[in-house]
Order: sequence, then C-alpha cells, then structure tokens
Amino acid sequence: MKIIHLAIIIIIMIVVGIGAVLYYQLIRRSAETTITIESPITSTPMSTITTQVVVETKRVVTYAYRDAITGIDPSIDFDTGIVVLGNVYEPLLYYDPIKNEFKPALAIHWEQINSTTWIFKLRSGVYFHDGTPLTAESVAFSILRTKAIYEKSGIGPGWIWDCIDDIVALNETTVMFKLRYPAPIQLIASSAYGAYIYSHKVLEYANAEDMVDPKIRQWFENGNDVGSGPYKIKSYKPDSEVILEKFHGWWGWSLINNSKAPEIVIIKIVEDPAAQELGLRDGSIDIAMNIVKANIPRLMKDGFKVLNQTTFHNYILMFNVRRWPTNITEFRKAIAYAIPWDEVIDFAFGGYGRRASGLIPYGYPGYVEGLIYEYNITKAREIINTLNIGSIKLELVITSGYEEEERFASLLKDSLRSLGINVDIVALPWEQVRERGSSVWTDPERAPHMIINDWWPTYPTPYDYLYILHSNDTEWNWSGYINNEYDNLIDTALGLEGVDYERALELYREAQLIIYRDVVAINICDSIQPYVYDPEKISFREDALNPIYMYVIFFQYVEVKQ
Repeated sequence: MKIIHLAIIIIIMIVVGIGAVLYYQLIRRSAETTITIESPITSTPMSTITTQVVVETKRVVTYAYRDAITGIDPSIDFDTGIVVLGNVYEPLLYYDPIKNEFKPALAIHWEQINSTTWIFKLRSGVYFHDGTPLTAESVAFSILRTKAIYEKSGIGPGWIWDCIDDIVALNETTVMFKLRYPAPIQLIASSAYGAYIYSHKVLEYANAEDMVDPKIRQWFENGNDVGSGPYKIKSYKPDSEVILEKFHGWWGWSLINNSKAPEIVIIKIVEDPAAQELGLRDGSIDIAMNIVKANIPRLMKDGFKVLNQTTFHNYILMFNVRRWPTNITEFRKAIAYAIPWDEVIDFAFGGYGRRASGLIPYGYPGYVEGLIYEYNITKAREIINTLNIGSIKLELVITSGYEEEERFASLLKDSLRSLGINVDIVALPWEQVRERGSSVWTDPERAPHMIINDWWPTYPTPYDYLYILHSNDTEWNWSGYINNEYDNLIDTALGLEGVDYERALELYREAQLIIYRDVVAINICDSIQPYVYDPEKISFREDALNPIYMYVIFFQYVEVKQ
C-alpha cells in the first residue's frame, strides 16, 4: 500500500509540475509560446510521441512613468495625460523638429489658400475606436470644443486656436479653416496638446447638451475614449496604472509593418526612482524614465540600454512676486547670484542637461543666448546686506520623486544658508504642487516664496514658454506676475507669426529681456531625458520618440522581442 501511495504521490507531483510549466509559459510575454511535452508509451518502450501545444499570448510592454495622470479629456488635459493621449488620439499632422518637417497623420494634404484660409484633406479609411469613420464634422467639433472650453473657463490648451474664426466641413473629407488673423496653422494642427481629433458622437455617448457640457469631460475621465490612435483605453486608474490595448482597426498598421508591436501597454505610475530600477531588474518594468542618474552606468554594465532624448523640457524656478521678500527684485537677483551654476548640471542633473539661457530651451524657436546669471556669492551677500532684511526663512516647493529638483533644492539651500537665509524644502505630489503654485492668485501669503515648475512644448512657438508669465494665465503663472508691457509684446508677437516671423522673434526677445531684468523666473536647466530598457525584451524604432510630444512613447514603433 505504501508503494501504491508513493506512486500516486509521484504521479500527482509530475502532473502539478507539468501544469506549473504550462502556466509559466502561458503568462510569459511573447508573441507565441510553443510547449513540447514528450511522454513515453508503455506498450512500446523505445517509442515516444511529441505533442506540440501552441498557446497564443499577448505582447506586453510596461512603461514606468513618475506622475499620476492628470486627465484624459483630449480637449482639456494640459499636463501628464499626454503619455496616454499620445497613443489613443491623433492630430491632423505631426511635426519633427529635428528634421524640420511635417508628417501626415489624419490629414494627407494641406494647403494655404490665402493669408487667412487653409484647406486640409483627410485620410480615407480611418475609424475611431467606436467604429465611426473620421469625418470633417468630427475635426471641426474636436477643435471648436477645445477652443470653446478655453474661452468659457480658461482651462486647457484651447488658446492655441485663438486664430480660428470658423471651421467648415466642405465635404466628408475636406476641412476649411478660416482664420481671424494669419497664423502657422500647420504647426498648431501638430500640437502636442489640444489638437487631437475624436468622434463627435461623444455628445451622444455623454448625453450632453452641447460641446462644453461638463458631462463630456466626465465621460472621458471615467476611462472612455473615442480616438483613432493605434491603442485604446482598456483600464484607467490615473493614480496607479493605465492599460492600453492594441486597436486592430488602426489605419497605420499596414504602413509601418511592425508585427512585433505590443498588444498591451501598461503605463504604471511609479514615483520612486529606486522602485523603477527595481522593476527593471525584476522584469516587472520594461521601460523606466525616472532612474537615479548615478545608477545608470551600473545598469548599462548589467546589460540594460539607455536611449537619451535631447528635449525641450526645462525646469523653471519661479518667484512669488506677491509675497515678501521675494516681491523685491533685488532680493530675487541675489538668489540668482547665489545659485552655484557649475554644480547644477553635474550634480543636480547628473550630467543629463545643458546650461539654460532664458525661459526658452536651446534649439527651440525664440531661444536667446546670454540670458544667464553667473554665480557670485560676494555680490549676492552685498545685495542682501544692502536690503537689511536680516535672518529669514523661505519656502521652496518641489515635486516629490524628482531627483533633479531635490538635488537642486539642496544646492540652493546650502548656498543661501551662508547669506543668513534658511530654506524650507517642501516636496509634494505633482497635483499638490500645481495647487500651491496657482494659489499665488487667490492667497499669495499661502503660496510658496519659490516653486519649481517643469515645462515642455505645446506646439513650436516661443509663446508657449513665455505665456506661463502672462497675467491671464492663472493656471501656470505661479509667480503672480503682472506686466502689461510683457503681455502686449508676446500677444503681438503671436499675431505676427503668420505674417512677419522675424519681427515676431524680435518681440519675443524683448519680452525675455524683461523677465531677465525682473528676475521673475529662472530656467535652471534644459534637460536630457534617459529612457532605460532591457534590450533583450524590446527595441525602439526611430519614430518611437519625438521631443515635441514629451514623455510619449509611440508604442506602435516599439518591438517586443519576447
């Protein structure tokens, strides 16, 4: 009996073992897993039979992003939602700043008829995720809704469409843009924010009365989408994880010829850089964008690869000009002189950046050289002594999990301590940073003396970076700065971009000189973004990244190897 029991136990263990192997192979993220099981046939001792079990599994890529997703309404989100929206929705055009050329997306042809009229011809055979076809009506609805929401409530990126007088659907596949003033509409139509096209059927789905009805925004934020992009939303948990699945009806699959593109994309919110590195090493993360810079060489030595993206992403130190003592221009200037600039790039950014000049990053339209403050602690001390301020404490708000900001803050704190200025560094989640920043308009004494804002492009115009200090921009002007001359300069320049671009650049330069003189905000660094990944699992095609569409990985151009 013991022998029988032992035999039964052995058989059970074999079955369980085979089951475990099958289960392990099933959950592996490969395009196709083939399992071969060889089993003896007792009636013929020397013969075997091989059974092949082919199990189709999903190609999955997990991308670790460091901030919670701020929203997925394509007409409203103006922040971190881009990492989702960039794969779910499409604009009429894409712009490649490296090659300085436009790439057709939902539009295949565009033409300027006169200074205020443009015609766009739409791509045929395009369907939204709800199965409805792309039409000129949906193009008009999407853009006009974005514009209307901004005009009504002041939120979102709708300001980019200020030039629009009307959008007319000439037929199902032809759209006419009528402008109030000349503007580079092809650039605006390729914007990273506010240029996404979606089905006008959303009115029906959200049971909305009109295009600005809040019900539409709520419908989107419930995890729904009506985009046309290569991926659609499967699950939406903005604070922890967003899951996208391949949209097999995407018009572009036959053109890009990538049979190894991921079928499932997991955007995992991982704030802690150490946790991102751990995920890379244990295989739960395939791509990490927030690794401690000093650890990257070790990861490379261990077989991981790094894709370094030169970006238009910068980090801006903004001063509260409505609270003492940062409301004193000379005091702000003293802080600028006290920043140990030689250490900012190497220590704070780990070498992944470039010394900044003015608010506009290097290589971007409107960049101006020479707008820098040199480190001069002696001069800073002279200014502080002249002001006779005495020993004070300043509050500096940074975003938690941002290694660059944490290191810069520590540099600034150490330097200002020698001037008798104590700095209280407050690290908060991004959403709370935004709240504290915008509170400068409602409660300036509650708003921090200093705050770091990081900015990346909307569309290629100097106005994008300079508008964050416009008096109308209470969402992002965390300095509380009001200067009518500055406002008029950049507003006039924006209107000239479609008529006299060189003159527009001159006005933008004058505006930057005002900010430099007033020391309202200082660009700390133009950053380089490293993406760390396992080359045994995935590879990137050339078009997977574009600095205009910051932090978007276009996953249709990613190949899954196993």
